[in-house]
Amino acid sequence: MDDKYLLIEKYHLKHENNAWYSEAENAHKHLIFKDAFVEKSDVIGLLFRINKLCMAKVKYFRANMDKFEPLKYHYQEGFVAVPLWDADFLRHRASGMILDFRYLRTITVYEDFVALCSELESYDDHSEICQNLER
Repeated sequence: MDDKYLLIEKYHLKHENNAWYSEAENAHKHLIFKDAFVEKSDVIGLLFRINKLCMAKVKYFRANMDKFEPLKYHYQEGFVAVPLWDADFLRHRASGMILDFRYLRTITVYEDFVALCSELESYDDHSEICQNLER
């Protein structure tokens, strides 16, 4: 099965009228993305949309995914490597920092995100990542 649809299954999204919705218990149904977005986007785009992360973050992680390891937390084994579609965390390989998607969502000021990128860059010898970010 395609990774995009494994991601959709993981989050129990419901398909209706050419769109995918979240219907969590005790919450109102809300639109996550339309079929056209699923078709044109990659797994990072879908994962970051589900987690309500902005385009600057999508752009950064798309360009630098090779510097991160997708993880999820298992109560007995701790953090375990998983395919990107199943990730809840990203470990920066050079620094060992683990970034939670929920934490990334709390960064709402662009300059704060650039500061995080700069800190991550400081562990990479040949990085020009944040200089290429555009609002």
